Amino acid sequence: MWIDITRGMAALKSAWSFGSTGGAAETVTMADSVSSADFLAEAESYIYMGRHQSAAILAGDALEATLHQLCREYRVALPRKPTIDGMNAQLAQIGVYDSQVEQRLAELQTLWEKANCGLWSEVSKSEVETMLGEIRAFVSRHVAY
Repeated sequence: MWIDITRGMAALKSAWSFGSTGGAAETVTMADSVSSADFLAEAESYIYMGRHQSAAILAGDALEATLHQLCREYRVALPRKPTIDGMNAQLAQIGVYDSQVEQRLAELQTLWEKANCGLWSEVSKSEVETMLGEIRAFVSRHVAY
């Protein structure tokens, strides 16, 4: 039952972010107020509880929050509803990181999207553990707290 609730919440979150124009400022404000470290810590706890799909969603949220923070830090102009793809491309373009990092972040985003859409069979525990480690390393390399 809990997995069904998680799937439902992921579907609602995806539908809201793709189809809604109202309330977008609230979403950005909430994401800005929660640090990537908070998302990663919560994702780790979900891994230990055996809920790697939920951990993948939180890890993706950490990646998104980190990219938002980097865009603010490097004064990258963002559209009203920025995407991970857009932020990732702009940060690589201005030289914050190279094209290999950009490509790997895009791959991690794909895994996040699969988890967000409830494609559980396409999200393995080992992939999520790798994802968490890579996002944690990316955050420690590029974000100063």
